[in-house]
Amino acid sequence: LCSDTTSEPGRYVKYPGESRGGALDPRLGQRANSRYSDCMAKALGIDHAAASHDWRISGPRPGTGLGWKSRVFAAGWALGALLLLSGAGPARADSEAAPRAVESLNFTGLAELQVTREDRPLDFDTGTGREALIGGWLTAPLGERFGVRLALDGGIEAVSSDGIVGHISRSLLNAGGDLFMRDPSKGYVQLGYRWSGAWWSGRDDFQLANFMESDHRVRGSAGLFRGDFDLEFGIEYLRLSGEVTVTTLSTGNEESFSSFNNGFRLLGGSTWYAADALALGFDVEWGRTEHGFDPFHQDRFQARFGADWQPPVASPGVGATVGLSVGLGYYTVPVVTSTIIPTPGPGFDTETTVNDVYSFSYDIRLGVTVYFPGTSSLKERARRYQ
Repeated sequence: LCSDTTSEPGRYVKYPGESRGGALDPRLGQRANSRYSDCMAKALGIDHAAASHDWRISGPRPGTGLGWKSRVFAAGWALGALLLLSGAGPARADSEAAPRAVESLNFTGLAELQVTREDRPLDFDTGTGREALIGGWLTAPLGERFGVRLALDGGIEAVSSDGIVGHISRSLLNAGGDLFMRDPSKGYVQLGYRWSGAWWSGRDDFQLANFMESDHRVRGSAGLFRGDFDLEFGIEYLRLSGEVTVTTLSTGNEESFSSFNNGFRLLGGSTWYAADALALGFDVEWGRTEHGFDPFHQDRFQARFGADWQPPVASPGVGATVGLSVGLGYYTVPVVTSTIIPTPGPGFDTETTVNDVYSFSYDIRLGVTVYFPGTSSLKERARRYQ
């Protein structure tokens, strides 16, 4: 099915949702042949995740790297704190005290559907992904100035392709939390952690494979509140890992491969509260994933436009929103080509070139939230509760 010899090594295997390199054989401590891994991945479906999956977790927009990027991360977080606290002036009397970071314990439930379409020039095909998530998050006050947010969601994703892989489905689980300091009249600073996992299987006439991947993310973010506008920015460190166990059907032999990659993202966004019941948003992100065993990287960019509407609800103890957003983006796939050049005598030289191939995607996302307690406006909900 897949030969492990090639004069064109090094093409990356794109694991669903994030970039991945060729597998690492833990028994040998060295990278397995990337071209073989790529062929096997295509045959079993690992290469056909439709479009970018940001592995976000349920959470509000206001608050929804370390390592070798730690100084940049720390500087950005400190800048956000400085902007939030600047202009605080002398302490005010109790009657003029700043509002609490979180007015009261509150819960938000979420149900979301997303359809994604992606082109893949290297595979001469397109892919479609359909994802359904359900979950929620709980926000609680920690004194007057601080708050904590805990979130959990899960679901399924089905991916179909026009190429050799017809259909695969994955189970998804996401969990995380945030610790933040917020002044509802000025803004917030926040430090958060997210873990995401996915599991699926694939087989053909020759092989059976079980896949597992997990992502760890640490994000520092800050936001400014100005009138009817919220401005947000952040930086995120990524630690990505994947593992596949392959069983050869004819012999019963099993092999396991794993990979580990680091990366970071830069994020920015704004929200305009056009009315008490209507909010319009724009988000943009750019990220780069480094590969621990190759001197290459993958870049990803996405912009998203969205709107949230809060329908009237009879009970003051409950609220709801309906949201619709459209995302446009691309990611690069580094392709390594090795050419054998004959030389005088018995030897030969090898010339290697690296080129980035762009894959474009777009998606439509529909979400419904229900929250307790209800609020009079979306702005109040975002700044004083979620």
